[in-house]
Amino acid sequence: MASSRLNILYILEILREESDSDHILSMAEIRKKLFLYYGVNLDRRTVTSAINDLIDFGIDISTFTDNGLGYYLIDRDFEKSETYLLMDAIFSLAYIDRDQCTELLRKIGKSQSKYQRSVDKYISQTDFYRTKRTSNKEVFLNIEIINEAIEENRQIEFTYLTYGPDKKLVPKRKRPYKLNAYRILADNKKYYLLGTTPGFTNILSFRIDFIKDIKILDENRDSFREDELNRLIEKASHAFFGKPSFIKIRFDKDILTYVIDQFGTDIKLREDGDYYLGEFMAPEKGIEYWALQFLPYVEVLEPVSLRESVIESVKENLYGI
Repeated sequence: MASSRLNILYILEILREESDSDHILSMAEIRKKLFLYYGVNLDRRTVTSAINDLIDFGIDISTFTDNGLGYYLIDRDFEKSETYLLMDAIFSLAYIDRDQCTELLRKIGKSQSKYQRSVDKYISQTDFYRTKRTSNKEVFLNIEIINEAIEENRQIEFTYLTYGPDKKLVPKRKRPYKLNAYRILADNKKYYLLGTTPGFTNILSFRIDFIKDIKILDENRDSFREDELNRLIEKASHAFFGKPSFIKIRFDKDILTYVIDQFGTDIKLREDGDYYLGEFMAPEKGIEYWALQFLPYVEVLEPVSLRESVIESVKENLYGI
C-alpha cells in the first residue's frame, strides 16, 4: 500500500518537474523516468490509474485524451508570468543578501517545470553580484521577530548598523536601540521598521537590513492610534515621517508621472505655462530630500521655510557653486 502511494507521488513529481504545455510526456517517457529516477518499473495500466487518481484528487493534468500527445501538469501554484513577476521583484530588492535571494528564486522557480523556471538568468547576471546587495543575513529573522513583537504588543531592542570608512556595516552607537514596534513598511525598494522610542510619540524609521541582534523585551509597547499611524504612512515621503505640512511646488510637465507616483492622485494640479503647480500634504523633510533629487525640474514654493531650506542646501553643495 505504501509503495502504491509512493508511485503516485513519483509520477506527480515527474509531471511537475519535467512537463508543461511545450514539453508533453508520452506514457513511455513517464515509465522510463520512473525507472531511471526511482528504480520503479510500472506497467501502462498502473501509471494511467495513478494519473486518474491525481485528477480525481483535483490536480489538473492534461491527458492523451485531451491533447492527443501525452501528459503534462496544468496545475501550478503560479502562472508562468506570475513567477517571472515575483522573481523580478525579489531580484531587485538589494536588502536580501545573495544566498537568500538565490534560495528564494529557486523556491519560486520550482512552481514551474525545469524548462520554464529561468532561475539561472538571474543569478548569472552581473547585477546579482553587485556590491550594493546587503551583507546582513539577519533580514528574514528580523522580520519574523518584529512581526512577533507587533502581534504580542511588546517592545524590542536591537543594534542599528551604519557603514564605516572600510565599507563594512558597524554599530551606529554602543548602546542598543529600544523601540515600540508598530509596522513594517516597504518604500522605494527598502524595508523599514516604524516605531517610537518608549515615552515619546515621534514616529521613527529604521532600515530592517541595518538591524542586528534583535530581541523581544518583556515590557509592553506604548499604545499608538492605528488611524494616526496610517495617516502618517500615507503622507510619508522617502521614509521620512512627521506632521504633514501643506506643500506647494512648481514642476516641469515632463516629470508628472514621477510626481504622481510619489504623492498619489490626491495631489491638486493646475497648469502654469510649461509647468504644473502641485498642492498636497507631506512631511517637509521628505519633500526637501525629494526636491533636491529633482532639482532641475522642481521648485518648492511653500512653505517658505522649506523653500529656504532647499536654497541653503543648494548653496552648501560640495561643488562650491
